[in-house]
Amino acid sequence: MAYIGYERKRKLQIYLLTALILLCCLMLVACNSDNSYSVEGDVVQAPTHFMAKFMLVINNSMGGGTVSFGWTVVVFTIVLRLILSPLDIWQKVIARKNAKAMERMKPQLEALQAKYGEDKVRLQQEQKNLYKKEKYSMMGMCLPTIITFVVFFVVFAGFRQMVGFQFAQDYKTSQQVYQQAISAEIDAAYGDLNADGKFDRDDVPNTEEGAAFYAGAKDKAQQAVYDAYYSDEHKNVRSWLWIKNIFVGDNWSAAVPDFTTVTGQSGFANSRLAGITIDEYNDVMGKVIGTGGYGKNGKWNGLLILPVLSIVLSFVSQKLMSKAQGQPPVASGDAAGANQQSMKMMQWMMPIMMGVFGLLYSGAFALYMFTSSLTAILFQLVFTLIGNIVDRTRGDKPNPNIAKR
Repeated sequence: MAYIGYERKRKLQIYLLTALILLCCLMLVACNSDNSYSVEGDVVQAPTHFMAKFMLVINNSMGGGTVSFGWTVVVFTIVLRLILSPLDIWQKVIARKNAKAMERMKPQLEALQAKYGEDKVRLQQEQKNLYKKEKYSMMGMCLPTIITFVVFFVVFAGFRQMVGFQFAQDYKTSQQVYQQAISAEIDAAYGDLNADGKFDRDDVPNTEEGAAFYAGAKDKAQQAVYDAYYSDEHKNVRSWLWIKNIFVGDNWSAAVPDFTTVTGQSGFANSRLAGITIDEYNDVMGKVIGTGGYGKNGKWNGLLILPVLSIVLSFVSQKLMSKAQGQPPVASGDAAGANQQSMKMMQWMMPIMMGVFGLLYSGAFALYMFTSSLTAILFQLVFTLIGNIVDRTRGDKPNPNIAKR
């Protein structure tokens, strides 16, 4: 069996641990992924995911749930970052210790390379001993990315439920307005023909005159839905700055989703409304579908601003973390190149993933990613500033990888 060097073995352990954590995350998401909402009955079921429940608590505490959900997302993100701040500080302390250890080890690693460069096995063993002596934590270098992935997937599952819940709430409210309006029209015209006090299509005579009347009543009911949908009370919850509907992507999607979108039959489904037919949905939402966005027929819900900002800030955040940790001490030969390539891959993977999710999913989740990255950057800068002040107070030589920012 081929010899597996220390560097390769440590990398393999890190990859396996990362895969295990990601698998646990996916299982957690799957166990809390019920984003199907039935619109049958009088009340829409509440979200079951603990993150979605947390968002609702914050939302209901802000103006009784009447303010923009976008501001709820901002507050939720900041609160979540504060809750996780002890873990964040712990990561940064490890990174800072690693950076200092790297500075101390660099001349010693170069000396080992010169002395044992021809004996790869002995070189790697000596490097391993040096890492242990200086308490250099290679796992600590990967912790920020691993934990970011964990939180990312868990929070994403919560946002999926919130989007489905809001779609169900919007339809249910619109359905009630529609039924009340059309019932009132039928009652006014044919109320004396119905003794049970319930008025629907069956109470209208099956004649040309009755059909013409029902078409007019339906038009008035749809107008009532339009007026209620865009009333300040409901419009303010969905809109946020330039985004018309925060529960729809900040992209080319329609501000008011159609039947195939809300039932998860098209696009990257955020929700799956159940207990509804396409005719029922189109009857109720007929005058609001395709409205409220930018351009003709409301084609664009957003302007692609949040997805772009999410990519940029995520990349900046990854670069800052990398600089805070410093470049890791590497072994010779292929292991060194592979280690550097792995680090570069991790730095690019997160921003790209952020961009994909920000582009294809709801504006609310894109706003979360943007706010989270911005908060992480500010926290990193403050932590670095405090660390450098502490170093100067102690008389330590500042780490150039940390100080130059």
